[in-house]
Amino acid sequence: MNPADPSQQVQIQTPADLEYHYRDFFTVFAGPDDVVLEFGNVNRSTQGQVRVSNRIVLTPANALRLREILDRTILEMQRRLQQAGAGQ
Repeated sequence: MNPADPSQQVQIQTPADLEYHYRDFFTVFAGPDDVVLEFGNVNRSTQGQVRVSNRIVLTPANALRLREILDRTILEMQRRLQQAGAGQ
């Protein structure tokens, strides 16, 4: 896939046994060459501690694309929630 061409069509394959991981903490580090996302969980038994479980590295272009897609998706979610609330 060419990240410079978001209109390019790709087929996404998702295995049936794909694992879901709950994360309640994240950090972001941005540099000129990459953007690093770290995801983890707050340690419930030791206050003030977080265990990082995943580190994802993106190019700056893909990080910007991710931000745009997240913005659009969250706005759509909020719109639907407002519509559902107005319908009650």
